[in-house]
Formats: sequence, structure tokens, C-alpha cells
Amino acid sequence: MRNRNVLFIFAGLFIVLALQSICAIGITPGRTTINFEKGLSQEVSFSIINSEHKDMSVVFMVKGEFADIVTLNQAYAEFSSSEESKSFTYTVNLHPSLTSKPGKHEVEIVALEMPKDIKEKGALVGATMAVATQLHIYVPYPSKYLEAEVHVLEGEDGRTTFFIPVFSRGKVDIVNAQATIDIYTSLNEKIATIESDSESLASLEKKELVAEWDANVNPAGKYRAVVSVFYDNKVAVVEKEFDLGEMSLEIKEIIIKDFELGGIAKFNTLVENKWSSELKNAFLNIIVYNDEGEIMADFKSPLYDLAPLGKSEMVCYWDTAGVKKGTYEGKLILKFGEKTKERNIEMKITENNIEVIGLTGHVVVNKKGKLNVNNLLIILVVFLILVNIVWFVVVKKLIKKK
Repeated sequence: MRNRNVLFIFAGLFIVLALQSICAIGITPGRTTINFEKGLSQEVSFSIINSEHKDMSVVFMVKGEFADIVTLNQAYAEFSSSEESKSFTYTVNLHPSLTSKPGKHEVEIVALEMPKDIKEKGALVGATMAVATQLHIYVPYPSKYLEAEVHVLEGEDGRTTFFIPVFSRGKVDIVNAQATIDIYTSLNEKIATIESDSESLASLEKKELVAEWDANVNPAGKYRAVVSVFYDNKVAVVEKEFDLGEMSLEIKEIIIKDFELGGIAKFNTLVENKWSSELKNAFLNIIVYNDEGEIMADFKSPLYDLAPLGKSEMVCYWDTAGVKKGTYEGKLILKFGEKTKERNIEMKITENNIEVIGLTGHVVVNKKGKLNVNNLLIILVVFLILVNIVWFVVVKKLIKKK
């Protein structure tokens, strides 16, 4: 038990030290990219940022499959609280063996923070934080080879632009590259196919293909773009999920049936999901304030999964025991996904009536004793009986005249 307590104490001290050092050290740039050249020797610079202006020591190390191609020009550095940043360098020596593995290779230069007040005892016990700058080496493929990315930008005019950076990673030039973009809904239905402009690329060159899509007729929601870049009888495929518009949920109407002050009021709320994907775990929250601005009621609906582009009902209940007639300020809150939609409202409460004011949607308030479906059916039956009686009398008179 004693050993366990000692371990807990040391673990707690380590966590405290780590938390104190969050954001204390930074490194820039985050990445350096080099295209392979036989016999290339290049010096690369980077900087360490002492963002908290503290006294510290920094140890450097190299990690990665090809760590042997990097030589650190300095393995250790001291920072005083007055030093905001320092620059350092490392040397890259590209050896011929890299050509046997075409493609991207990554090496990390790691900077490990060591507080000055922790004595070194054979291990990096005092290490509190590490940051790294990446070195990417691209070894060209023996023939034509293209890599692609895709970025999506939604314009204010409803037009969506696809920017497709393309990289020629082969030793042979690419004569023609053009992208075809298939656009799918969240239900995997293909709704559009568009094409980009075309470009030629020299070996190891980067360019950008551009395509536009008029998305005005499509509802807001999640979509997926499958980008096929065709280049000299070859193809590179990349996918990207993106959003159109904003996630939206609107209240269409609130119906309160058979209300009696002092009883339980049932709020039947019709909401419309204008997002083309299902909204999970959505709920309605209504807060009512008294005359002093204090919360006198706070009630919520259960959680609902709302169908895409459809209307659904959300129900919540309010026990009005002890509530007096009058007008009360309130707030209506819709929570869906990571979004919250709030609206200030007023509630006019009488003996048999609740009127909700402040919604853009239509609000229906049913008082006790108003017409319901059963009453309408009774009236309809009585009306039909009267029509039949009148018709019978008229027909009988006509027969007598004849």
C-alpha cells in the first residue's frame, strides 16, 4: 500500500509539471519538404519559441526510418527567461539508397524541454513537453506518378469551388491532367458530376485544378466529393466530405391541448429539420422566469433523432401547480448536434389558456372546451341528419303535389 501511495504521488507531480508546461515551448516551421536529388547536402534551419519566457534546457533528437540522413548541428541548448526564441540548424545528406523506396519519407527533429531546476539523474525524468518539426523527403517514382488533394470553398452566391492541388511525383512529365468530380449526398446518392480545367506538369512540379458547382438547388447538409484525376491513361482518386450551408432546425408550431391552470401542460412542438442528414439527440428546453427574473420553471423534452429534411414532433411537460395567471418572460432552447438555438418568448397564462408569443412559427393554443376531433365528428353527424330530414320533407311534398 505504501509503495502504491508513493507511485500516486510521483504520478501526480509529473502531471502537475506537464500541465504547467503546456504551450511553454514551440517550434517553427512545422514542416520542411525536399525533393530527392542524388548527392544533395542541404542545411535546414528551425526556431524554438520560449513562449512563457522561462528558464529551461532543450535537448534535440532525430526520429524516423531515415534518421541517419540528418545531422544535428547542436544537440543541447539553454534558454533564459529573457530569450523569446533561438534559431538552430540541421544538415540533410541524401544518400543513393533512398532511390530504392520511391514516395514520401518522414523524419522528425524533436525538441524536448527540460526544466533547469530538475537535476539529471541518468534519465530524462524531468522532461515535461516535446515538440517536433517534420522533414519530408520525396523520392520520385521511375515513371509518371500523380498525387492529389482537394479543398472545398462555399461561396456566398451558392456556388461551391473545388481546388485540387496536384503533384507530379514521377521522373517523367505529365502531358495532361484533368479532374472529374462526382458529388454524393449523405445517403450515397450521386447528384452531380463536374469537370475541372486541365494542366500539364513537369516532373516534381505542383499545380492546381479548379472546378465550380452551382449548389443553389441543393439543401443544406453533408456531402461527399469523389475526385478522379485522369493523367495520361492513369488515374489518382481522392475523396473529401464537406458541408453545404448550416445545420438548421426550426419550430413550426406549438400545440397545447386541454390546459387547466394548476395541472400539467403538454407542449406538442412541431419542428422541421432543414439539414439533409439526421440530427441525433436533439431536445427542446423551455425556461420560464418569474417577475423577479428568477427561474420558476425549467423543463425539457426527451432526446429525439430527427429525420433529414422532415418534420417531427417533440413533446415536453410543465407542472403548473402553484403558478398564477399572468404574463411571464421565458426562453426556448433547441439543442441539436453541437449547435444551440435560443429564442426569447412570453407566456400569457389564464385559467384555461397558454399563449406563446415570440416565435416565428405558427403557434396554436387549444383551450379546454374548444372543438376537438370528436366534437367535429358529432357536429358533422348531426348536420348530415338534418340534411337528410330536410331532403326527406322536400321529396315528400313533391310527391304529394304530383
